[in-house]
Amino acid sequence: MKVLLNHWYVVLQPQEVGRKPLTVERFGQPLVFWRGSDGQLHAQHDRCPHLGASLGAGQVVEDRLVCPFHGFRYDGDGRCRHAPALGKNTTPPKGLVLKTFMVREAHDLVWLWWGDPALASPDLPFFALLQQGWQHYTVSTQWPVHYTRAIENQLDVAHLPFVHRTTIGAGGRTLVEGPYVEADERGVRVWVSNHVDDGRTLRTQPQLAAAFQGHEPSLDLRFPGCWLLSISPVFKNFLAFVPVNERCTRYYLRSYFRFGPRWLARPLGWLISLSNRYILGQDRRVVITQTPADSGDAHHDQLTGADRAIAQFRRFHSLLLQRQASTLSPPLSRAISDAAEQQSSRS
Repeated sequence: MKVLLNHWYVVLQPQEVGRKPLTVERFGQPLVFWRGSDGQLHAQHDRCPHLGASLGAGQVVEDRLVCPFHGFRYDGDGRCRHAPALGKNTTPPKGLVLKTFMVREAHDLVWLWWGDPALASPDLPFFALLQQGWQHYTVSTQWPVHYTRAIENQLDVAHLPFVHRTTIGAGGRTLVEGPYVEADERGVRVWVSNHVDDGRTLRTQPQLAAAFQGHEPSLDLRFPGCWLLSISPVFKNFLAFVPVNERCTRYYLRSYFRFGPRWLARPLGWLISLSNRYILGQDRRVVITQTPADSGDAHHDQLTGADRAIAQFRRFHSLLLQRQASTLSPPLSRAISDAAEQQSSRS
């Protein structure tokens, strides 16, 4: 599956993984997650290198992942420590090694490094303002859509009065002022103001830049797939987009809030989650119909000025994919700058 390499991805929530092995599909591959007796989380390719059985159907014994087929035992580094048929005093063949992935548990999420472990960054693509003082509640769902379509849907500021006309898009604010967008290798930041179309003269991009100076973005996407919606100073929505395969994306949608007593957090979060599920369902009905599946292949789409955030996402996502495929000349930073200037001149 074609995704950005050498990035941290949200793949699970910590409570989804216990001592029993858990098999999930991520990035088009079967992965198995399990914990040792000390609670340490491990992530490996879910295929025994002996005869290809799923290790997720096995068990964890004495801090070893045991294959259900022939009892081969693998440690957290993927090395086979015991092959029962060969006897206790025989060293298993060196080729019996599981591909193992770097994982971290942080911010009540499980992150996996997809790429070269030697290039792993210590920084996660999370949002600093969410790290302290918030209560949160998470819902998850899975859609039959490519992750690029899922992300673009949450960067689309023009669909609200049509897809969400009975919820967050009520009021007929069809006119998109801007949006004002800043983008780079880290992600896409969007400032937007939607209005009822009363014939007003729209502000220019420089005027919007000045008006939004000092304000946090309305939407903030961090590559490869973490998104933040700033609803108010005390209420934010966070989304992690998890590539399952070419036709499927998992969502972890989390509401962060700073209102109400702590004892009310769970019932309040549950009520908010009902609203979030309904609003996401409104999106789903339309997004699953988009073609082609991967927006990177949507070369015939005719984007408008209201689609600046989508245009910038496509541009930087494509350039980052190009960089991992080959060395760009001129350097990526210059190519991105040139592309951004070209888009700005067309907008």
